[in-house]
Amino acid sequence: MDVNLLEKALLGLFAAAMLAIAVAKLTGKRFRLPPGPSSAPIVGNWLQVGDDLNHRNLMGMAKRFGEVFLLRMGVRNLVVVSSPELAKEVLHTQGVEFGSRTRNVVFDIFTGKGQDMVFTVYGDHWRKMRRIMTVPFFTNKVVAQNRVGWEEEARLVLMMYNDMFRIMFDRRFESLADPLFNKLRALNAERSILSQSFDYNYGDFIPILRPFLRGYLNRCTNLKAKRMKVFEEDFVQERK
Repeated sequence: MDVNLLEKALLGLFAAAMLAIAVAKLTGKRFRLPPGPSSAPIVGNWLQVGDDLNHRNLMGMAKRFGEVFLLRMGVRNLVVVSSPELAKEVLHTQGVEFGSRTRNVVFDIFTGKGQDMVFTVYGDHWRKMRRIMTVPFFTNKVVAQNRVGWEEEARLVLMMYNDMFRIMFDRRFESLADPLFNKLRALNAERSILSQSFDYNYGDFIPILRPFLRGYLNRCTNLKAKRMKVFEEDFVQERK
């Protein structure tokens, strides 16, 4: 590599690190952010926490920094609350303010940039999606109408799929050996693996790493297209 180019790259990284430190300190003073472990430039607490955001790790931090503490994960700040009273305050008392989930690059692919109910921003679209989900699935009338069908299903996984597909498409799978059932299970399993992996978080929290995720994000896009094709060919067209 050219020495001058390497020198410029190192100077650029140093400048970015200094800017990140300055912004973090100014932001912390302005917004009175809660305490937390010391963070490194650019990556924040990523090197300390890594992929280990389990309850034991978080409990240890709560004992050290208090019931409310801050983790800087790249460009994002994560505030952790760790007591029943604070959880109630966040999830119930101030549920409207904290009702929206943080979006990320992978779920933007799988949900059409937050067009589902789980990952959409709390507001008019969420309320519309809630009505769409509640009326056909969870009213007392619907529960009563589908009770017989639910009671007929014996196996847990098969029951879950049959309950949903009987309500949506008036279709059911006869057994665990049903080819379409296994195709859907395989696609959903792959989506779960991709969406719950920490592999993409590096690019989600640290945007400069996103170019390295191109292959991963392409897998997500292709999987979404495959799932939509199965629904279109095996369910939607038949209903039309």
